[in-house]
Amino acid sequence: MNSKASAAEKHADKNRKAKNRRPRIGRFITVCADVLAASALILCGYAGNISPLKYGGAWGVLHLAFPGVLAIVALMLIVQLFTCRRGAAVLACGMVLSGGPLLTYFPLNIHFGDRQPSPGDSTFTLMSYNVANLIDQRPITEQPMGYNAIVSQILAHDADIVCLSESRYLSVSERLNITPVQYDSLQRRYPHIILSGRAQCTLSKYPIQPLHTSMDSTVFGAADVGMYRVTLPGGKLLTLFNVHLQSLGLRESDKNLYVDLTELKTEDLGQIRRDLLGKVSAANVQRARQTQILLGLIRHYGGPNVIVCGDFNDVPGSYPVRSFADAGFQSVYPKIGFGPIITFNADRFYFCIDHVLYRGDLVPLNIHKGTEKCSDHYPLTVRFEVL
Repeated sequence: MNSKASAAEKHADKNRKAKNRRPRIGRFITVCADVLAASALILCGYAGNISPLKYGGAWGVLHLAFPGVLAIVALMLIVQLFTCRRGAAVLACGMVLSGGPLLTYFPLNIHFGDRQPSPGDSTFTLMSYNVANLIDQRPITEQPMGYNAIVSQILAHDADIVCLSESRYLSVSERLNITPVQYDSLQRRYPHIILSGRAQCTLSKYPIQPLHTSMDSTVFGAADVGMYRVTLPGGKLLTLFNVHLQSLGLRESDKNLYVDLTELKTEDLGQIRRDLLGKVSAANVQRARQTQILLGLIRHYGGPNVIVCGDFNDVPGSYPVRSFADAGFQSVYPKIGFGPIITFNADRFYFCIDHVLYRGDLVPLNIHKGTEKCSDHYPLTVRFEVL
């Protein structure tokens, strides 16, 4: 009888130990997964520091994934605050260590109302807008009748300097619904309209001269750039670079593949690697090369006060943006913005790929993003103070 009771007790004790061991194993596996997730977050956050020219464009793809990895880590952190405190601590450390890239994507500059310039300082506004060749991207049922909505957006924002990408011409057009009234309004408001590069157009209320170089435009590859010298109020000179860097070069089938990927409908990893990741990696290398050429031009022609703006086709903290930061430029939105910003609105590529960078005697006071989806980009309008 005693031996049976002893055996039952041993069996029960064994079961208790097994039950106690399961939670420990589960917590260990959870913490290991958290270490991997935190490491992936840090790696993706700082991947923009790594030169695609030296180490390949895949690093840029990793940085592109940073917001998605951050969202996963944040969700894991919220859950594990209630289920696994050690794992939550690991994830929190990962977020702290990736704080630099995080604040670049999601700046936390809190201010109420528009900031005002110091007494005696002048200001000007600059708009940067990829206008998709002035073709309204919305369904025909949502387009206005009788006038061009993109031109109306430009007039409504009334910026002092307007930098347009993908604008091969700007004139009265029945095909594009650019009316004589709209074009006359543009000409009256902007006495200086300059077409440069392949499809860069800059409009200015102030005196502006294009900068000409002996460099063959084919050096930029698929990139486009317009370079100008602007005389600002008060007589200071501004060197302006209106840029459009290498696009991803995706075909419609590639975009459909990306949409399927976001819906978890595709299982062909080979096709994803070949048609998506391969093209994105190659574009990263091209943008890095174009950035180095631009920095060379800025060193030669820039002067103290410089703005570089336009469609970078790359995100905050990427290698091109960081390269400009190393050359003394600051990006307007991380400097004065709050929260995430999206400047592209098509094909589920919901990223900020349009930037305004500056250096010199300039202070950004506020930045405004348009909301109309006339183009596949939203316009950015920045008000600068001139010191």
